[in-house]
Amino acid sequence: MAYSYPTQSNMEHLQTVISHLPHSPGVYIYRDGSGQTLYIGKAKDLNKRVSQYWKRDAIGPKTKLLVSQIAGIETIRTASEFDALLLEAKLIHDVLPKYNVILKDDKSPLYILLTLSENLPHVKMIRRSDIPKKLRSRDALFGPFQTATVVRSMMRHLRHTIPYCTQKRRTGKPCFYTHLGLCHPCPSAIEGMQEGEAKTSLVHEYRTNILRLKQLLSGKSGRVTRDLTKQMEKLAAKQRFEEAATVRTHIQHLYRICQKSYDPMLYVSSDAAVEDIYANELSSLQQQLAPYLAVPRLTRIECIDISNTQGKYATGSFVVLTDGRSDTSAYKRFRIRLTSAPNDVAMIGEVVARRFLHTEWQLPDLLIIDGGKGQVKAALQALSFILSERQRVEGSPSITIPVIGLAKRFEEIIIPLPHNRWKTLRLDVTSPGLHLTQRIRDEAHRFALSYHRLLRSRQFVTMSAT
Repeated sequence: MAYSYPTQSNMEHLQTVISHLPHSPGVYIYRDGSGQTLYIGKAKDLNKRVSQYWKRDAIGPKTKLLVSQIAGIETIRTASEFDALLLEAKLIHDVLPKYNVILKDDKSPLYILLTLSENLPHVKMIRRSDIPKKLRSRDALFGPFQTATVVRSMMRHLRHTIPYCTQKRRTGKPCFYTHLGLCHPCPSAIEGMQEGEAKTSLVHEYRTNILRLKQLLSGKSGRVTRDLTKQMEKLAAKQRFEEAATVRTHIQHLYRICQKSYDPMLYVSSDAAVEDIYANELSSLQQQLAPYLAVPRLTRIECIDISNTQGKYATGSFVVLTDGRSDTSAYKRFRIRLTSAPNDVAMIGEVVARRFLHTEWQLPDLLIIDGGKGQVKAALQALSFILSERQRVEGSPSITIPVIGLAKRFEEIIIPLPHNRWKTLRLDVTSPGLHLTQRIRDEAHRFALSYHRLLRSRQFVTMSAT
């Protein structure tokens, strides 16, 4: 089969567009010469994903046919891959581009069906051919999702936040996933109960879960988070602490999935939507810290984390946000030199000292430490020593860098105050400022852990070769 690729001038234009695409999550839209939409896709990294279409040796005949007709590329950046997945499905549903059908090999795209018309709704992942010809008025259908593997993975993760049942036949007995906390309350067990107040209460609880799942799939995680937070606070007020802790875990799982998911159509409404999100996060954090720390700007934020296995192959990392965005070119990693017993506090001090010995690296407006008071205190001591030495040697003005910690257990911000006092700031889980600190902390943890695993694998290879 022959393919007529775009003209040389148009190819040069497309290559220029591709080279300027951001390394961020989002949706890409291919259009032909008349402006018609050919294909809509989502990506974790727009630059890398779109570039792959022009590697002719790595694509099949159907993709080559698509590429031969592309005259324009449009992208919509999102704050997370989860958002990109939801937005992709929404746009495909609205536009129905022909190549989103042509490029599927032997299976149609996947849909998610919530049978809310039932007393105890089912959650189903179905193909186009399995969609009921006439949906009931209260049922909710989401899709089409082009990547079945990603959707199934997403639903497995969402189940840790919103427990739901996947059992087709309800036997009147709790299903296996009930024991794992992934199906609660179990609709199968509910159906086996006698009619009464207890059954009615459990039916309401399960329906509430499915309605929250509907909100998440609609891109409304903020509303779900607020509802879960209120539920957690009510349980805690009633001293039902175990149940409150379970809800808190659900909230934490939700953040790990989407960090902060927004209504997908937000990204269509404004070209600057993502910039607005990051600006909102920065402004929120600055306002929260203002009563306790002098932080005149937040152009550059750094975060330091440690990864080790009982002290072995210990690594440290610092990652950077510039104007709220991950600045991967500025990331650095360290192999810990400390050889004594495992000591995360001392390791933090070592990494901070080594980081600020590099006078050629730009100074941050805020330093975030993954940890509590001990880690923050070690960072402050190391920072104070290094900066005072730099001032003494260089004769430069004194430098002050605000330092805070993020304690993982309750996601509390730890702020050092004068006279060895501390302020523990527990922000609302919907706070954009908290989302920013969690995002950079998680990125620092990922970067440190990847280096730690690399060192362990190298050691394993060395031992296997001897």
